[in-house]
Amino acid sequence: MINIKHIVLLACMTVAAMSLHATVMDSLRVDARLGYTVGGTIPTHMGKEIRGINSFNPGMNFSVAIEATLPLKNHWAFHSGVRYELGSMDVDSRVKNYDIEVVRGEESLNGIFVGNVRIKTTQRRITLPIQAQYEFSNEFKLRGGLFMGWLTSRKFWGWAYDGYLREGTPIGAKIDMGREPGDRGDFDFDSNMRHMQWGIDVGADWQFHRRWGMFAELTYGLSGIFKSDFHSVQTLRPMYGTLGILYRIK
Repeated sequence: MINIKHIVLLACMTVAAMSLHATVMDSLRVDARLGYTVGGTIPTHMGKEIRGINSFNPGMNFSVAIEATLPLKNHWAFHSGVRYELGSMDVDSRVKNYDIEVVRGEESLNGIFVGNVRIKTTQRRITLPIQAQYEFSNEFKLRGGLFMGWLTSRKFWGWAYDGYLREGTPIGAKIDMGREPGDRGDFDFDSNMRHMQWGIDVGADWQFHRRWGMFAELTYGLSGIFKSDFHSVQTLRPMYGTLGILYRIK
């Protein structure tokens, strides 16, 4: 038997939900963002194994995003969205007693390397930021929180060269490494990289026009880029800084 009270209650709840939805949609601010990104994958700590940087090229990295802000109370707001990010790096380092696994010709070698190591990496990531935002004014806002990212493409490769490797231990058999393919030690760890990344995300917005603004962003991965059972190189984490423009859609 139909209960009139239940029908009335359901109708009231429906009207309240529609009213809340309309209120949220009216107050929601939506931006399109385009940024240039600089950074790379960095060690958890710059240990004594890394003696110097021969060269560093951050590559042509960028981010494209649609992000929304929901105002709350007392200058606070909730900020989130969807980003597509490209991050790459090409770094050449001088190392000593560097634990690494390489392939020279058709031979797989694992041990302690002294010489130079070149690392190249590219990552394409879809990222969901989840941030709390504090609005000092209509023009200037600071925000911070976490991000979750899914890698749609991931590559990590390079070579050890102009040095020698002690096989297995620091007193193992000495194997010289040259500069040319076949003489150097190559590595390719694409399949050992994580699909998921997460970490800290902080940023600032400056709305200098009713529609246009600028933003700065810094992300640091709390998860290493490699799977937890991978130990062929030391733990590396993604760290990128982005500077860009935003356009207020709504």
